[in-house]
Amino acid sequence: MRNKKILFFLISLFIVVGIVVFFISRTQQEEELLPQTFAELPEKPKRIANFRHGATIAPEIGNPEDLSPRDAARIYSVTISPEDPGLIASVNAVGTIKFWNTDNTEEPVRILGHPGIFPTIGFSPTGKLLVSTGFGKLVIWDVASGMEINTFKALSRQFAFSPDGHQLATVSNKSKESRKTEVKIWDIQNPKKIIEIATLPFDETHRVSGWPCAVDISSDGKWIAAGYSNGTIDVWDLQNQQLVKTLETSFHNMDYIKFCPNKRYMVAGGRAPKEYSYSSTKWYNMWELPSWQRKGEVFRGNVEDLAFSPDGKMCVMANGWPGYGRGIEIWSTANGEPIASLPTDSRVVGQSQDGTLLATGNNDGNVKVWQLEQSQLDSTKIRNDVVRLVYYLPKDKKPTPNITQKLDKMIRKVQKFYADEMERHGFGRKTFTFETDENGKAKIYAMNENQIDNYHLQLNNVWLFFVDKSEHFQSAILDRTTQAANNPGMFSTELSSYLYDETFTYPTSKRTIVKDKIWMDYIKGSVGSSNYLFTKKKGFEWRLTAYELKYLFAGLDKKHRSNLYELNKFKRFFLNVHRKMPWGKGWVRLSRCEAEWLDKSRFFNPSQSYFDKRPKIEMNVSNEKTRSQLFQFTASDEDGIHQLQLFVPKDTEKEYLGNKLLNCQVLNGKKKATVEFEISDPKIKRGEIRMMDMLGNIASREFRITEKTAEPDKE
Repeated sequence: MRNKKILFFLISLFIVVGIVVFFISRTQQEEELLPQTFAELPEKPKRIANFRHGATIAPEIGNPEDLSPRDAARIYSVTISPEDPGLIASVNAVGTIKFWNTDNTEEPVRILGHPGIFPTIGFSPTGKLLVSTGFGKLVIWDVASGMEINTFKALSRQFAFSPDGHQLATVSNKSKESRKTEVKIWDIQNPKKIIEIATLPFDETHRVSGWPCAVDISSDGKWIAAGYSNGTIDVWDLQNQQLVKTLETSFHNMDYIKFCPNKRYMVAGGRAPKEYSYSSTKWYNMWELPSWQRKGEVFRGNVEDLAFSPDGKMCVMANGWPGYGRGIEIWSTANGEPIASLPTDSRVVGQSQDGTLLATGNNDGNVKVWQLEQSQLDSTKIRNDVVRLVYYLPKDKKPTPNITQKLDKMIRKVQKFYADEMERHGFGRKTFTFETDENGKAKIYAMNENQIDNYHLQLNNVWLFFVDKSEHFQSAILDRTTQAANNPGMFSTELSSYLYDETFTYPTSKRTIVKDKIWMDYIKGSVGSSNYLFTKKKGFEWRLTAYELKYLFAGLDKKHRSNLYELNKFKRFFLNVHRKMPWGKGWVRLSRCEAEWLDKSRFFNPSQSYFDKRPKIEMNVSNEKTRSQLFQFTASDEDGIHQLQLFVPKDTEKEYLGNKLLNCQVLNGKKKATVEFEISDPKIKRGEIRMMDMLGNIASREFRITEKTAEPDKE
C-alpha cells in the first residue's frame, strides 16, 4: 500500500513537472513583423527666462523688520504687463520692486522701492501704471519713467482695477482711532489727483465679527466683490453701489477674490476655519455666474495665489509650501480637474494676457518665466481619466519587434479581467479605459532615455511604463519621487495637506491612541507618488499588470503593495511558476472590498467632477473591556461617503513590508456615519483609515498605538 502511494506521488509529480516544463519551454511560433509607430509624449512647459531678484533692499525703505537675507529674498508678488508680455515686475519681502525684460535676464530694467514690507503689485489694464500696496500704504507708479505718482493709505494688500483702468478699489483705514476698515472706490483717470468715488455699504453684522480683506472687480465692470475676515463675501453692483448678493464660506480669513475673465466664475481663497489646529491650511471655493450657485471646492494644501487664463477655461494656482506643496498647478475651471504642474516652490503666479506665459516668484528670490506648450493650452479638451501606456527606449536600443501589438493585446486582457471581476462581485461589467489612436488601437507613447527630463506627464492619469532594461529608468523615476516633497511638480502625484495631530486615551489598556497624520488627497484616488507603474519585459504578462493596477486605481502608495522581492528565491520561483499556469490567476483577483471601492473610482466612472467638499475623519476608542481593540471612526463628507477601509501592517515585525487591507464598510452615500473596526492582534501598533466619497475623492488618516506614559490631568 505504501509503495502504491509513493508511486502515485511520483507519477503526479512527473505530470505536474511535465506541465510546468511545457508551459515554460514551449517554442513560440515565428511572428510576422508588423509595422509599429509610437506617439510623442508632451513636453514640459519651457522655462524661457530666469531673473535673480535676490534680497536687494531699497535704500529708501531699509529693512524695518530686520529680516534675514533668506526671508528678505522671498518673492511676494509677480505680474506680467498686459501691454508688453516681455515686461515682468516682481517684488521681494522688503518691498524692492524690479522690472525685468525677457530679452535681458542679467540686469533689471528698473528698481523701485515700496515703503513697506510684504507688498503686492499689479499692472493697470493699460500697462501704463503699476500699483504696489502693503504695510498700510498704496503707491501708484508710472511704468515708463519709474516715477512715483501718488501715495495714500490702504490697509490690505488686495486691490483691483476696473476693466478700463479708470477706477481702483482698495481696502482702507476708516480712521486712526478705529481698526474698522472699508472698501473704497477711487477715480484714478488722473493718478496725480485721485478722487474718492464711493465707500461701499458696510453691513453692521460684518463690523462685529470681521473686516474686509480681499476685493476684485469683474471683467465687464458690472460687479465688485469684497471678502471679509469672517468668511462672508458681499457682491455689489459697481455702477450704483447696491448690494446684490451675500455669500457665506467656511474661511476665517480671505486671501483673495478673483473674477474669471469670461464672466462665468468667481473664486475666493482663504484659510481653514479656526476649529482646525493648523489654521494655515488653505483652499478655494468657486461660484457660477450669474446664478451665484456654489460650483465646488478645491483643496490643494496652501493655495497662496490664483490666476485665470484669458479664456477662463483654466486657473493657475501657486502652492509652494515645503513638504506638501505642489508648486504651480493648472486646473480646469469646468470640473476642477488637474491639468499640469511646474517644478517650482513659488507661492505667487502671474499670467500674460494671451495665456501663453506664466511668471512665478520663488522663495529663494528667483523669478521664472514659463512658456506653455500647445498641449497644455489644449489639455482641457483631452480626457484624462484613462490609462496611458509608455514604452521606454533605453539608450542605443531598438524597440522590441511587435511591441505595440503585444501591449495592445495585453492591456485588453487586463481591461477584460477587471470587467469580469466587477461583474463577479455584482457591479456589472465596469472597467477602466485606456487611450487609443485613430485606428482604435492602444496608443503607445515612446520615452527616450536621453530626454527623460523633458517630458510632462499629466497629474491625473495612470501611466504604465514598459521597459526591456529598467535599471536606469527605475533609478530616474525613484529619484524624482523622493525629491518630490522639496521639488514640487515633478513626477509625484501627491496632492496632500498635513492638517493636525491629536492624542486620545485608550481607557481599558492604558494606551494612548495618537492620530499621527491626516493626509487629504483628491486626485483620482491617488495617495502618494503612485500614479505610475514601471515593469521589465517579463512584466508584460497581463496578470502582473492587472495586479499592480489595482493599487493605482485604489489610490494606494507603495507601502500598501505586496513586495514580492522580500520573498526568498525558492518561494519566488514557485510563485512565478504558479502565475504562468492556466489556473494561476487567483492571486490577482479582487476582493469584495476592493471591487466595492473601485465601483466609485474615477477610472471606472469617467467624467466625474473633481470639486470636493471638505471631508473629516475623527477617531474614538470603545470603552468595552475585551481582548480586542475596538476603534470607532466618525467620518463626514457632504459629497456622501461610499466606503471606509482599515489598513494595518502586513507584518508587525517587518513594517517595511507595508500595509494590508483588514476590513471595510460601505456607507451608501451617508453624509456622516460612525463605524467600528476591531483589531485583534495586540502587536499591531499603527494603522490607517481610508475614505472614498461618492465622487471618487479619497481622504486618509494614519494613527499609532503607544503605551501611555502618564495619566491625563483631571479637570
